[in-house]
Amino acid sequence: MKIYLACLLVFASWSGMAISVEGAIAQSKPATATKVISPTAALERLITAKQLQESWFTPAVLKEADLGKLQFQRDISLKLGMMRYGNYKSVQPIGGDKYRVIFDRAEPDTVILQMKLDANGRIAGIGITEKNKPATSPQALARFQVNAKAAVDRAFKTNTDSKGQPSQIIVNLKQWMGKYQKTEAAGDSYSAIFDRGSVPIKVDSNNDGSVKAFGMSCPVVPKSMSLSQAPPELQKLLSTCPNLK
Repeated sequence: MKIYLACLLVFASWSGMAISVEGAIAQSKPATATKVISPTAALERLITAKQLQESWFTPAVLKEADLGKLQFQRDISLKLGMMRYGNYKSVQPIGGDKYRVIFDRAEPDTVILQMKLDANGRIAGIGITEKNKPATSPQALARFQVNAKAAVDRAFKTNTDSKGQPSQIIVNLKQWMGKYQKTEAAGDSYSAIFDRGSVPIKVDSNNDGSVKAFGMSCPVVPKSMSLSQAPPELQKLLSTCPNLK
């Protein structure tokens, strides 16, 4: 099969978004009658479908996050999951409303997804937890915080990705947003500052505090800027960003 530009899976803790609609599962039938899908099939569809559909979600979920935002979060989450654990392979039910998400490089119970469907097979709530994630020592965390900011700064200055490879995405961002200025810490994330706006950055670490990978989410730009002014490749990549219309 992040933009972490690049968190598999929608609404993951990786992307900082979770939807839970306990007690608000709609029982009304969808406008278009369809065969009720099994939970496993619904989850597989959610992960692998190119385009999400409103009919897959309850009205309560769509009220909390519109389809464009759900699509963006799913896309980013999937890319982030693959960056951490390799290619997505399958999901396995493990009892109740919980599922094991299988990746090439992840231990069997590393990623556990909890999903609720209503009587019509629509998604009423979903969330993800990562188990067996090794703890990071305070020393490693301190090294990571220093290394992460430096790695992001270096990448934007040299137009390279987290592995040092040429990045056309960064080149396109500079064409649209102007000269890169600096990288600032923003909580447990970072922000790349340009002449015209900023790009939120999330960095993933190895256990020794070194930078494993990083990625970008939707740019924050002035209202006077239009996505139509960006290079075509960047327009396509950012087309699902809810703040860039």
